[in-house]
Amino acid sequence: MTIRTFTLQGFRSIRNMTLPLSQLNIISGPNGCGKSNLYKAVRLLHEAASGHLSTAIADEGGIQKIMWAGGSRYGDRGKDPQRMLLSVEMDDYEYQLEIGFPEPLISLFKLDPLVKTEGLWLSGYKRRRASELMQRINQTAFLKNIEGDRLAYPTALSPEDSLFGQLVDPHLYPEVSKVRETLRSWRFYHEFNVGRDSPLRSPQVGIRSPVLSHDGANLAAAFETLRERGHTEMLYSVLEKAFPKSQFSVDELRGHFQMIMKNEGILRPLESAEFSDGTLRFLCLVVALLSPRPPRFMALNEPENSLHPDLLPALALLIAEASRYTQLWITSHSPLLADMIKEYCEVQHYRLGQENGETVIICP
Repeated sequence: MTIRTFTLQGFRSIRNMTLPLSQLNIISGPNGCGKSNLYKAVRLLHEAASGHLSTAIADEGGIQKIMWAGGSRYGDRGKDPQRMLLSVEMDDYEYQLEIGFPEPLISLFKLDPLVKTEGLWLSGYKRRRASELMQRINQTAFLKNIEGDRLAYPTALSPEDSLFGQLVDPHLYPEVSKVRETLRSWRFYHEFNVGRDSPLRSPQVGIRSPVLSHDGANLAAAFETLRERGHTEMLYSVLEKAFPKSQFSVDELRGHFQMIMKNEGILRPLESAEFSDGTLRFLCLVVALLSPRPPRFMALNEPENSLHPDLLPALALLIAEASRYTQLWITSHSPLLADMIKEYCEVQHYRLGQENGETVIICP
């Protein structure tokens, strides 16, 4: 289920934007232009499907902090909607989520989101009743069941969460469940914990890990899983390109794993506690992008952060290779990285800017 288009309205600096997506997508621009806002909006769809919509919005400061922050395009008489809309069109399905401010009730919970509408349709048939798989308005929803009948959902929905996060008996609604699982399978990497007290720098219990955790905490176990089950030739090729005359492996002691590095000219191997921040971050990117269980969609937020420019050619090769198996969304400050990736494969590159505080596409 490749994403064809992503539409966002009313989210922070983004008033209304639709992005057609290809297999490999790069979103670049200066600081403060809205790149991270787009990344967070895509991630919000994943969190909604995972049942964490209100928690994800709370992490951003609450509903008032994520709604459109600009003025009206039409002056004081303008009617810019006080709602946020997230919509994704995939190969087979279209999904839309509309969120607003909570009702003015007597309650202390004033930062909760309020799901206004939610819909799921078959792609290519317009949004007609015949193509409708799920339609929600406020706390009431109708779903098409396994026999093709349109039925009222048997329970009232919590207003602060997506229906996906409250779906019970998913086998009764196979297509709705299929889309939910697709959105939940998306992966996001925006910040690896590489500080002095990071779990990456000390031995961890090793269990098979085909997927790197979002913070990279299981790096050693994921690296060893990749070495045993994954694309080993590309793994070592990328590492050789990034760190010539160095060798990486996993050291095991009583079931605990840690990364070690052997360098030519250094008499003892270096433990992960001695790695530079950039080295650890690059290893996390390698293991995430070469996962032996690639996801349908993966988003990376500024992967070049804290990396030396000499590592960018290896990173470009790594991203291009991963795009063979996974649709990628890359936000980046680096025009050089984008140009290097283009040497390996086709890229959909969006350059963002701001006009009067609104995020706009400068060059598609």
